[in-house]
Amino acid sequence: MRRIQQLLAARIVYVDDILYFSFKKHTFTGKIAQGGLIWRCTWQKPGQSSELAFHVVGTVQNQPHARTFESLTDWTETCIQELLDEYHTRYSSWKRVRHQRTDQPMEIIYKHYQRQNPKIPGSTKPILLYEQIAGQKNMIEQLQIKLRNWVEWFQTNHPDTPLPVDPVVPEEKQQIETDSVQPFVLTSNTGQYMVLHRLNEIAPDECVSWLKKNGPHTFQKILENVKQTPVFEPATEGSNNWHNVDSATSKRFIHEFFT
Repeated sequence: MRRIQQLLAARIVYVDDILYFSFKKHTFTGKIAQGGLIWRCTWQKPGQSSELAFHVVGTVQNQPHARTFESLTDWTETCIQELLDEYHTRYSSWKRVRHQRTDQPMEIIYKHYQRQNPKIPGSTKPILLYEQIAGQKNMIEQLQIKLRNWVEWFQTNHPDTPLPVDPVVPEEKQQIETDSVQPFVLTSNTGQYMVLHRLNEIAPDECVSWLKKNGPHTFQKILENVKQTPVFEPATEGSNNWHNVDSATSKRFIHEFFT
């Protein structure tokens, strides 16, 4: 897997994060796309405003689309050579290109990834597929702009006439309601009940005795340091079905355990 794609998989960088670098007072930017591609580039000449770079006319209805690059080296060399006509410069892309959101060189960010060494499986999607996804995304946005412009034109020129077709409304991203999805808390009554019940089944007697002696407050402090959350599982044959207990039963069990 390529480096930027590894950083995406590890959630160290994200799609639409901006990368930038400078060369002889020229500043170039590019956005990260799916698959670790770089696209939607801009070029700012000294003392001037930024302008789009590498936007070419495609073969589908002559719609403009953003050129994509597979790596930092590909992107920086193309900017320097094609836009500035500099062909005899060796440019250390990973040392010079910076991640705008963190303002860190990409080399530092990748070293941070290597130190973490996350065991995240790589994507098997080929690079051509990601390029197609980027092209389709750009096409959709261009069409949405044209649709909005047409609706504004029609409503301006025919204010008393309803639209002849229903407007196309893009689907909004679903927002997860915080009240409907809640994490399982070990220090809650149910969490404590579940752990204590399991300890009664499998823990040595001296362990259970030590917990009872030190009390519920010590037990809660121990649970606060636990990193992973247990998962409710259906009871197997021959074991107690204790995973779906109500709050009142949990409180009563904890009280009886420590008294």
